[in-house]
Amino acid sequence: MEIKRCARCGGFFETVNEVCNGCIVKDNKDLGKLKSYLTYGGYTAGSVTKGDVSANTGITMKNLNRFLSTEEFEGVYIPESLSVTNNIDEKKIIAKV
Repeated sequence: MEIKRCARCGGFFETVNEVCNGCIVKDNKDLGKLKSYLTYGGYTAGSVTKGDVSANTGITMKNLNRFLSTEEFEGVYIPESLSVTNNIDEKKIIAKV
């Protein structure tokens, strides 16, 4: 085994996992919340942002991004923000203050 840094708490540990033994329970709890939200929480692709998911589940953005990058959530896309451009070329928009 090699010494790794826990992806959740940053502590050093020796294992083959991504997180230390102290964080495995927390990770499993957050994963359950995320799966439940995606299945039953009113999630519709393109209708929520990562910030919305984080606020509704209590999962930090750091951990949410880590979970969504795993194979388990392959094909699930949740944007950082929702863009409403109505087919207008964004480069031509000039903000007036």
